[in-house]
Amino acid sequence: MYMYLFAVVLLGVVIFIHELGHFIFARLFGVKVLAFSLGFGKAVIKWKRGDTEYRISIIPLGGYVKMLGESPEDEKALEDNEYAYSYSHKKWWQKVTIAFAGPFFNILLAVFVFVIVSFYEYSAPAAVVEFIDPFGAAALAGISEGDTILEIDGKKVSVWEDIQVSMSGVERKDAVCGEITVVVKKAFSGEEISYKVNPRKGDYTDIFNEKVERCELGIARLPKDTSVALVSNFIGLQTGDRVEAVDGVKVGRFYELVELTKKPFRKLTVTRNGTAVDIDVSPDYFYTFGTSIVHGGLVISKVEQGSISEKVGIKEGDIIVSINGRDISVPYQFISTLQEMKQGDGVAIKLVRDKVFQTVEFKVDVEEKDNEFTGMKDRNVKWGAQFAFNYDVPEVYAKRADPLLFSIRYSFEQTGNIIGMTLKGFWYLITGKMSSKSLGGPIMIFDISKKAAEAGLRHFLYILAVISINLGIINLFPVPVLDGGYIVMYTLEGAFRRTIPVSVKEKMLMVGMALLLLLMVYAIFNDVTRYLSIFFGG
Repeated sequence: MYMYLFAVVLLGVVIFIHELGHFIFARLFGVKVLAFSLGFGKAVIKWKRGDTEYRISIIPLGGYVKMLGESPEDEKALEDNEYAYSYSHKKWWQKVTIAFAGPFFNILLAVFVFVIVSFYEYSAPAAVVEFIDPFGAAALAGISEGDTILEIDGKKVSVWEDIQVSMSGVERKDAVCGEITVVVKKAFSGEEISYKVNPRKGDYTDIFNEKVERCELGIARLPKDTSVALVSNFIGLQTGDRVEAVDGVKVGRFYELVELTKKPFRKLTVTRNGTAVDIDVSPDYFYTFGTSIVHGGLVISKVEQGSISEKVGIKEGDIIVSINGRDISVPYQFISTLQEMKQGDGVAIKLVRDKVFQTVEFKVDVEEKDNEFTGMKDRNVKWGAQFAFNYDVPEVYAKRADPLLFSIRYSFEQTGNIIGMTLKGFWYLITGKMSSKSLGGPIMIFDISKKAAEAGLRHFLYILAVISINLGIINLFPVPVLDGGYIVMYTLEGAFRRTIPVSVKEKMLMVGMALLLLLMVYAIFNDVTRYLSIFFGG
């Protein structure tokens, strides 16, 4: 239960910074601030300093800065000697600045927090090619698994993310990506070699279920351990063994195992059921090793009862080696091929059972289900089996080349990306591309904050920054009662050089309040139905 305190802390920080923005600029322009409150309702703790009463109130779902002459009613009740300190009697651009300061401070908070988050990224996955598509651009150019990428088109590469950044800048024309130069350090010789690579045009699905085009090398950060599965007999070796050494030379990656067994070897050291086992290999038998094994992650570890896999005869222990004629070396290739298919498409799977090759066929069954958090449709191809692939293999890490520059870039890029996604999300809500069920209220915020806190400080800080940005953006919407509404109101006053009548302001604020209350009620309704559905498995 104490984890929910982190949600209170998160909301408290975000709200405090927002109201602090209003407070600082109000005081800067000589506006008398009557109250600064964290939370709504009855004050639990309060103290007064100067003209301002500071409060911590009982409902931790917001806050406010009460300024002299802020509301239409207060504006009516002003005395002559109070005009100079009244918010309503300040210049239009000063009122706009005060209103804008709250959301702006939320954005600044996010920038600062993302700088802190970037410290966790100073050490990142190295630019080592852990998996390569044998028919992809990198493989066709001559790059191999285990190679470390050093440069792409003259740009230094230190960590895997640098590859992604470099590839995002590759020019795309129709279905073709421009040729690039890739410099790599070879895995086993240490030699640096430059390759001319022609990336292929591909795409991925973003969080809004939209296809985003990109240029691809056909490589991935997908470490494969040295577990093996036998497709034919190799004396002494069993499916599920993890090879630890070849002739006493330790191996930690599958590509190292493949390389060391290309030449004659006499002994394999494996781990089997937690026990080390030595396997002696005949000099006349070593050459069959490469054709006898595939990676152990291709073994089927579980078949769900009543699933398509069970109905077509797939069993635990089967080794999947191809789908629709395409050989696979990792489950990723299998799953990505399935996900590209449509309802009713035919699937032909080649598998090995008891060292015998077989083929099973079935029709694709696509399941679409509402995501309780996003309101979008989650698409899943049902086949009902799981691979034994180990996704927890430790990665190789490297240091970033320019950590200070990275922190600055990371902070502004993340802030910009979150702002962009927030605006895009709201536009999709307005246009109907995204379900209104994705709207969340305080229950959802508390739950996300709790889960982020459980995941560690880094995740908690990231969510804090995201929520701060969301609060800032939402408050800029041109709705009366919100900061954006005030900004529009006072900008119009400045443009037309006329003050909007108090009676009109009152009506505008009443409409804005009604809309805001309806939105809050709907968001809370979504929270209740969302979490009831998750709890009861609906």
